[in-house]
Amino acid sequence: MRIAVVDYKKEPRKGSLELLDSISRHGHEAVYLKTPMLDATVSRSGVKVYYSTEEVRVDAAILRGLGFITSLEALVKRIGVLEALASLIPVVNDPSRSLVARDKWRCLLHLHLKGLPVPETLVTENPFTAMRYVREKQLVVYKPLMGSLGLGSTLIHDPDLAFNVTRGLMNIGQPSYYQVFLDKPGYDYRVFVVGGRVIGAMKRVNPYSWKTNVAQGAGGVAVKESEEPEVYELGLKAVEALGLDYAGVDVAYDKATGGYYILEVNAFPQWEGLRSATGVNPPDHIVEYVVEKARK
Repeated sequence: MRIAVVDYKKEPRKGSLELLDSISRHGHEAVYLKTPMLDATVSRSGVKVYYSTEEVRVDAAILRGLGFITSLEALVKRIGVLEALASLIPVVNDPSRSLVARDKWRCLLHLHLKGLPVPETLVTENPFTAMRYVREKQLVVYKPLMGSLGLGSTLIHDPDLAFNVTRGLMNIGQPSYYQVFLDKPGYDYRVFVVGGRVIGAMKRVNPYSWKTNVAQGAGGVAVKESEEPEVYELGLKAVEALGLDYAGVDVAYDKATGGYYILEVNAFPQWEGLRSATGVNPPDHIVEYVVEKARK
């Protein structure tokens, strides 16, 4: 079986390399495809996808990234070509559903509409709306609408700062995304789901910062389902609600309300921290799931 890993870098990133290695170790042929190099045609003979001049002939694909896209047209093209590929073979995760997860606002909206708990959140292009929101909520987290690893996330308690942030972003055509700060007990959770099953979960602890991303210095501690059944359940429900094949789900407990909330769902998750904490190797689980799906 030929299985492709699709990512946007010229050379495979670490996660993509590990997937390619796992594909080979499972006895299959591994192929790397760079997202911008994919094209598609539709004609009387049907849909065809090309990598440069060669027609793509693989049995399944694992999508790992869309890239940093500077125009709406480029984003639409990449999603459209990947949808063409998904019409021919299993693509994990589905490109359109991956795009929803990548957009923090649409992700939370979908989860909320499915009845799942998410933090109070605002998306806006209006500086006055941002200012009023921070004045009302008192402490919020500004997050890039599309981003990961906790990069760019900033605590804001000053309404004037929110005004200036949103006005600056508005001037370059960018919206603002604000989320009410949760009073976490110094940690939150990452739940890793593959094929409708939690393969591992960890508590992410950072005694030096409010950010609990492993990339921001947090340490991971394995968590069993018997210890945190609600965290496991929310992870599964979030991935199901978004229609993803695999994902990393971030869940936090808020001391102020006594409830658990889904912060984000990452359709292109990293796994080094989870592997170190739990001993679970997600690439193997993803590849085994993709092989099983391709054979059906």
